[in-house]
Amino acid sequence: MGLNNIFTREKREKHFFPTYLKQAETAQIAAKYLKELVKSDDPEERRLLTRMIKKQETTGDELLREFYIELNEAFVTPFDREDMNALAMNLDMFLDFINHSAKTILMYNPKKIDKQIKEIVDNIHEDATTIMEVFSLLDSLGKNHQQIGELCQKVTLIEHSVDDIYGDYISYLFENEKDEIELLKYKEIAQVVEDTTDRAKEVTSTVKSLIIKES
Repeated sequence: MGLNNIFTREKREKHFFPTYLKQAETAQIAAKYLKELVKSDDPEERRLLTRMIKKQETTGDELLREFYIELNEAFVTPFDREDMNALAMNLDMFLDFINHSAKTILMYNPKKIDKQIKEIVDNIHEDATTIMEVFSLLDSLGKNHQQIGELCQKVTLIEHSVDDIYGDYISYLFENEKDEIELLKYKEIAQVVEDTTDRAKEVTSTVKSLIIKES
């Protein structure tokens, strides 16, 4: 293989990673806004933050379209196309669920946002930050596989922790919340934010499978 072909192959293999990283950065920004949203008692500020999250979600959709154009035009890809598609789709789904969490809070307009919801949202933000670290290293998977694996395990541990928070919170609601309408609101919000951490785990589970395949 000539030098020009080698360089072309390298370019084709590397140019996907900036798109992945932009997807991860978009989710991290949205998670930051969601964290601010659950700390606010101002309805107008919540509406503004929800719009800002929606803007990130729209950016994520545009990035996903760009990714598919790149994938369809590529002759050589760094990983199997199925795996590459799963990475992009799972990143986009994580962002979609952050957006869904914000919309759900805005729609139900609960009287208060309990500390357990805030704690889960803190973990969503931690997930997003960790995932961004993962994708900043992914273009050198072979060299960074141990560090990437540790970051993926961190997301798994976050998901387990959130499961415990969610379970304890639901028990607390049914024992203490006397307003049935508010109880249903809190339960639905808790379910959506808990599901968001599941979507984060799906992202890193796909990365874990890549580590196994590439090792």
